[in-house]
Amino acid sequence: MATLRFDTQVKQNPDQVWAVLSDVSKIPEWLPVVEEAYFDGVHRHLSGPGGKLKSLVVTNDDTLRRFQYRVVEGLPQPAEFHLGTIDVLADGDGSRVIYSQEILPASLAPVFEKVVSTAIAGIDNYFATRP
Repeated sequence: MATLRFDTQVKQNPDQVWAVLSDVSKIPEWLPVVEEAYFDGVHRHLSGPGGKLKSLVVTNDDTLRRFQYRVVEGLPQPAEFHLGTIDVLADGDGSRVIYSQEILPASLAPVFEKVVSTAIAGIDNYFATRP
C-alpha cells in the first residue's frame, strides 16, 4: 500500500479554511485541474480535462474538520483500496491543512501524487490571496 501526505500552513483560521475545503462545489476554486464539482448527497463528482472521477464521501465531520473519500470510478485502473483525507487543524494564528492518500495497488500512487501535490499548492495559493 502506498501512503502519501502533503501539508501547508495558511493564515486563515481553521473554521474559514474548513468552510471552503468541505464544500465540494468550491473545489474548482482551489484545484485548477477540476472544472466542475458537485455532491449528490452520497458521492463527490469531479470533472476536468483528465476525465471524470466519482468518490464516495466517507466522512464530512465539522467538529474534527475532516473530509474523507474513496474513489469508486474514473481511475486508470481499479483500486483495491483508496482513502483520501483532508484535515484542517489549528496552527498558531492560522491553520495547517494535511491532505493524505492511502492507495492499493501502489502503482496508482503516481496518479494521486500528481493531483494531490497540485491540490495542496492550489490550497496554498487560494488562501494566500484572501484575507
